[in-house]
Amino acid sequence: MRLSAVVQSASLAWAAIVLVLLVVHVGAPQRSGVIALTQVFEPYLLLSALIAAAVGARLDRRIGRVVAAALVVVFVARCAPVALSNPGGPTANGMQGRVVTWNVASDTAFLGGLIGAVTTDDDSTLIVGIQELNKDSALEIVDDPDLTARFPGRVLVPEDGALGIGLLSKWPIVESQTYTDPPLIRAVIDDPDTDQGPIVAYVVHPLPARIRTVLRVPVSLDTTRRDEDIAWIRSLIDDDLAAGRPIVVVGDINTTEREPAYFELSRGLRDAHLDAGLGPGLTWRPPQLRLLPAGLLRIDYIFVSAPFSVLGTSVTCNGQSDHCRLEAEVRFAGYGVL
Repeated sequence: MRLSAVVQSASLAWAAIVLVLLVVHVGAPQRSGVIALTQVFEPYLLLSALIAAAVGARLDRRIGRVVAAALVVVFVARCAPVALSNPGGPTANGMQGRVVTWNVASDTAFLGGLIGAVTTDDDSTLIVGIQELNKDSALEIVDDPDLTARFPGRVLVPEDGALGIGLLSKWPIVESQTYTDPPLIRAVIDDPDTDQGPIVAYVVHPLPARIRTVLRVPVSLDTTRRDEDIAWIRSLIDDDLAAGRPIVVVGDINTTEREPAYFELSRGLRDAHLDAGLGPGLTWRPPQLRLLPAGLLRIDYIFVSAPFSVLGTSVTCNGQSDHCRLEAEVRFAGYGVL
């Protein structure tokens, strides 16, 4: 068999394998293991399979076209809901403003980027969640008069490495709890100048799953500890939802929207980017590629409960961190004081 025929046969086989994997991803998503790792990188597997199907079609045009068509259908079904939405327009009802989340990767020079993100002419930023906040950066926040004036409500829990976390609020924080294993802030925020009622804001950072390697090649995913953290976070959220409290959850969740843990955490909440974002909303790339102007995976999120609605989202990748900054324009309809 000629080399070209071998390549075409292998390409067609790869496309078929990916198609079978996608059926497993949809019908029986895995929490850990080899298939769980393929779920994380599913969009890239799909793209590689589409290219392979095009190459393989030269060997058998009919089979190649059938496989390619099936892959296109799956690609649209899996990726379009994330990339396309129906953002709402501005409204006069309720309080409107921005929610921001950013994993700053312990960057001691992030403050300028943060101030640029939250400084607006209309002073509309309501909540800022920060992950991987170190002690030097926390001191910069405390000493910055502009941030102090804009965000009198604050909870800062700085730590070296990945365990630091912080919350800035335009409104007073009347109650808060903090944890470092996993990093979490729960804060009750209330605007004394309105009858909107209190909001519960969460900043969360379950630490990433373990990637097992063979000869430095990723072969499997172990999500046991991460998923335990997410289950515990969700138990706190459930208590607030059961009490009828409006909730905002922001943070680096370290899971993609194709994994079981994502569905467990987001149940009953609205994913801001799915509601009102345009484009894939990718927020992370490896530290070695932090200068890329876009992310490669979507693992940072803003979730809201009723009576919030989302009007739009944006992702900013400025090279200061391996994570991009995620922002959402939200409207809080209010309901009176709880």
